[in-house]
Amino acid sequence: GMNTFGNVSDMDAAAQQKTPYTGTVWIRKTPKIEGSNGYWGKFHDVFDPGFRKAVRRSMESQKEGAGDPWCMGFFVDNEMSWGDLGSLSLGALKSPADQSAKQEFINDLKSKYGQIEKLNSIWETNHKSWSALLNTSETPDSLLAKTDLDAFYEKIAETYFQIVKEELNRIAPNQLYLGCRFAWANNDVTIKASAKYCDIISFNKYEYSIENVGLPKGVDKPIMIGEF
Repeated sequence: GMNTFGNVSDMDAAAQQKTPYTGTVWIRKTPKIEGSNGYWGKFHDVFDPGFRKAVRRSMESQKEGAGDPWCMGFFVDNEMSWGDLGSLSLGALKSPADQSAKQEFINDLKSKYGQIEKLNSIWETNHKSWSALLNTSETPDSLLAKTDLDAFYEKIAETYFQIVKEELNRIAPNQLYLGCRFAWANNDVTIKASAKYCDIISFNKYEYSIENVGLPKGVDKPIMIGEF
């Protein structure tokens, strides 16, 4: 009863053009957020110019199926270390001063607050200047800084999916973007960000029932369960 080759299947079999199949792209050799951590390792620094270049290289070197009408679409990456809401923002703040994600976050904070004293009053911190914040690896109380941490986390997610979508369209404009195969419990912010750019939102669900599988309110996209 199998009617499709799934993720990371035998490409020689897929190339026979007798059965629909899915393509796979692994984004490799990207700059990472040094202060981040996760089950599979550090997260991409999507604000580093090298990230888009790495995405483009990866797309071009693993594009089997691009333009093939038997190829439904592409999964890009797999079971990424999204972590809890705000966690990647904290990872950026823990990183060295030359981390692009950290610089982006602090620039956003400067645009919002203007003066470091205003940030200190909200976060209950004692940074002497924006430069001092850039050069420290200390992180704020997650609850006091929640609004800012969550906002930048959302920006990371949306930037990731946007860049991947744009670069996938360069090599395979007629195939679907099948998402990144979310694993475990991923937060609504990440799923909503993916919905803006993915044609199908994919999950790996090692559960006995799909009774509680669904999308956040207001998100209307197909779901694909790739591992189960």
